[in-house]
Amino acid sequence: MNKEAHFSVHTRLTRILGETYRSSEVAIKELVDNAWDADAQHVWINLPDPLSNEAIVVRDDGTGMTSREIRSEYLNIASDKRTRTGERTPVYRRKVKGRKGIGKFAGLTIANKMEISTAARGYICTIIVDKQELIDNQNDLEAVPLPFTEAPQNESATGTTITLSSLDDRLNFPNPDRLREVLIQEYGREDRFIVSVNGTALSVDDVPGQTSQAEEVLPNAGNINLHFTIADSKRLPKLPGIILKVDGKAVGRPLLFGLDQDDEIPTKLARRVYGEVNLSGLSDFVTADWGGFIENSKAFQEVQTYVQLEIKKGLKDTHAREMNLQQARLKNELRQRLMRLPEHRRQYAEEALNRILRRFYGESDERVSTIASVALDAMEHDAYWAVFERISVSSRSDVWSFAESLEQFGLVELSSIAQQAVRRVKFLDFFDQLANNPDTLEKDVHKALETNLWILGRNYSAMSSNATLRTIVETYCGTSLESGRASKRPDLLLSQRYGDAYLLIEFKRPNHSISREDIAQAEKYRDDLCVRLSSTTKMEIMMIGKGRVNTLDTKNLLETIKINSYASVISNARSELEWLIASLSNLRA
Repeated sequence: MNKEAHFSVHTRLTRILGETYRSSEVAIKELVDNAWDADAQHVWINLPDPLSNEAIVVRDDGTGMTSREIRSEYLNIASDKRTRTGERTPVYRRKVKGRKGIGKFAGLTIANKMEISTAARGYICTIIVDKQELIDNQNDLEAVPLPFTEAPQNESATGTTITLSSLDDRLNFPNPDRLREVLIQEYGREDRFIVSVNGTALSVDDVPGQTSQAEEVLPNAGNINLHFTIADSKRLPKLPGIILKVDGKAVGRPLLFGLDQDDEIPTKLARRVYGEVNLSGLSDFVTADWGGFIENSKAFQEVQTYVQLEIKKGLKDTHAREMNLQQARLKNELRQRLMRLPEHRRQYAEEALNRILRRFYGESDERVSTIASVALDAMEHDAYWAVFERISVSSRSDVWSFAESLEQFGLVELSSIAQQAVRRVKFLDFFDQLANNPDTLEKDVHKALETNLWILGRNYSAMSSNATLRTIVETYCGTSLESGRASKRPDLLLSQRYGDAYLLIEFKRPNHSISREDIAQAEKYRDDLCVRLSSTTKMEIMMIGKGRVNTLDTKNLLETIKINSYASVISNARSELEWLIASLSNLRA
């Protein structure tokens, strides 16, 4: 029976049609969300080869829709499903995802034609939506005819199939791997909702990261199959941990098996574990509601020990690898700071520094640099080493004395770093007062910052201005200035990072806004100074003052020129230190 159907327009239509999906994969996920709301147990997604001109097909075995439901609900744009059916689905009591009533338009994000074929209660209905016709009639959608058919069907058949054709060639074709990554975050833990892409169901392998698998036969638990991924830190799993499955059925919520309490494993790293362990024939050790395993059973104790050991090996490898990479990025900075310590202290300082960095695993390079810098400052104080000396002289046979010394060393380690961080905050308070004093001159700021370049951030904290560089600048600021500029007596600080990388800082009065003329002057200073250095010299310019004049467009500046205000420099440094002090307080608590 051939008929026509029409959209029923809601007053929210104008605003909603302006919303878009950020990618093709997210648009397809919206169609999977619809299957979830329809109490489907399986969803099959078929993505053809790019440029094949074949359609994308999304099929589910959910409840489907009758002709009446299509007309009164599906075609009622912007109708909130939760207001009609409640917050939970009728069969599996799932939390309804559809909120705005526009998920039906998701397919039209990537396709020009969308065919919806849905079976329910003895009938199959098919409706076709043409994107171009909607665009041409956007002011009167109720007038757009939608081809609609209804025919008898097997009474037991249910489900919906959406076919997306005439794909928009201006958009990237949906990537199967990326789609699986998007879907695994949302649906990887659902026991009664299996999603397949091109014939393969979602699995632990779809979580980006390092995947491992292990099998063993345990005395009490029998065959055990462990499959897990240590997720990429950029894409953390939504529900971390290992899910226990007995005879294919999930038991309770994901577990971390105590790894999040292990002193050797940073908590942030433990929460990147995503996987499952499959067991057989152990349903007698599962609680009646399948909400958990009987934890005092021998089988569970065996499983826990095995899983913990296997995952811990993987975590340690990942941790060591990522720590090495992070330290490699900071190695030049750390090496220069360590070299300032007496030789007999360097090895121990490096070990202590590595231990401190492990505590703050997962933080950004900027914050790790702050920790390292403050920690090395703390190590220059005698209180730190006084306790370390006690450890060195403690007899290994005197376990209590040795353990007490180690405990004190850990406390002093944290306390010393916290005290040094507080000292830096006090310095910021002083410097803030200096910068806000209208009588402050360039030379005053220069004097305060010359030995405190950490305030500028991790890229500059390890730079130094040695005697040779100071001589070069002093000579330059004296008789060597060309006629006409000698009287200006620029206040410059020339510092060296490593190799032939230099930073030229020109300090302006805190109430002086930096102009294009100031930049031109600084570039001339750089040119004059470069003559006195190696021919391979690379030199950045940093100008610090009140800020820039409103007419100066920084987008047109060279990458080697940076403009900072004293206020922003102080604010950024203070933010990092306050975070560190708060973190140390939590660790000592």
